[in-house]
Amino acid sequence: MQSIISLIQPLYTALGAGEVNVGDVWGLALCLLMLLGAVALTVDGKSEITKVEETTQAVSETEPKVVESEVAGHKIKEVVVPRVSWKDRLTKGLSRSRQEVWGKLEKIFTGESLDEDTLEEIEELLYTADIGPTTAAELIDALREKAKDTDFKSENFRVFLKDFLGKIFEGPQASIDSSLFSFNPNETFKRPKVIMVVGVNGAGKTTTIGKLATKLTGQGAKVVVGACDTFRAAAVDQLAVWCERAGAEMIRAKEGSNPSGVGYQALETAMNSGADYCILDTAGRLHTKGNLMEELAKSKRVLTKLDADAPDHVLLVIDAITGQNALRQAEEFHQTLGLTGLIFTKCDGSSKAGAAVGIVKKLEVPITYIGVGENVEDLDQFKAEEYLDSLLS
Repeated sequence: MQSIISLIQPLYTALGAGEVNVGDVWGLALCLLMLLGAVALTVDGKSEITKVEETTQAVSETEPKVVESEVAGHKIKEVVVPRVSWKDRLTKGLSRSRQEVWGKLEKIFTGESLDEDTLEEIEELLYTADIGPTTAAELIDALREKAKDTDFKSENFRVFLKDFLGKIFEGPQASIDSSLFSFNPNETFKRPKVIMVVGVNGAGKTTTIGKLATKLTGQGAKVVVGACDTFRAAAVDQLAVWCERAGAEMIRAKEGSNPSGVGYQALETAMNSGADYCILDTAGRLHTKGNLMEELAKSKRVLTKLDADAPDHVLLVIDAITGQNALRQAEEFHQTLGLTGLIFTKCDGSSKAGAAVGIVKKLEVPITYIGVGENVEDLDQFKAEEYLDSLLS
């Protein structure tokens, strides 16, 4: 202690502070410790700020950003939404189905072989996936055969699932007309491609038509949309907003008008104006109401008075949330109208996106589009391999 006092004394003398005592030494030591502590906290705080900034930056990569720019001396704020690939959108959209159903299948099969108890667990989980009892039973039978193979291990399970489910899509998906997705401005159709879109209320039919029109006009196509859901003014108004944004012409009539007449007028307009596509919205119909379904059949027949081949496509919009009930819907609409394709929507809000498998297997009708969100970019062409990769990865 005396040596420390001797070191400090010259400073005290120079400052005219008198003699150094033990209390002064302890006071200086305490001040020094506090100073070191403050420095340490500052360094640690900067480190934490850096971490927060890094985390914020990672999150903001997928969040909309407000970018300020200057044009002709005026500051303009613009919201920029980062581009997200369709693969990432699909993977995120199918996350609930993957986590709550399909991902659990692989966790069940963790041993070196498949015993009967494991097969029963897998079977129970498959029924919650809403792929349908027939498909589930066939998958279990195929697994039982695989279980006899001593080389079949848990790591082979996902490959087996993808191969089994992929074969269900092979035939139907091969029959899809590519003009549903892409329009070549250098090629002109001799007549408008007529797309009749049907479905129950709430499935997302009107929104889907708006997105489809936007995609086609964005490729240079001339599109006429018929607002044939004349019983719901809100649906017509919603469609009008979509058409205005897309640059598509919309044909509408007074509320309560004959839906068949609106469809006829829309197709007539499309033919006379040289449009490339004529997309017809229809009134939402419960598949259990025979008289209402017959009205849809009448709307389809009326189109043949103008064009014997119309409509080219009858697409059923299915809400993934309905699960196994979607199969019942599809069967009734198919029997009445002869469906040529399906549009699977709202897959992001359900764990039952696997229902698509059972419907395609039962009806042998392809899925044309799949939807995983509200934006135009959240609706895209259905590709079985992408779908299965996102569902099982």
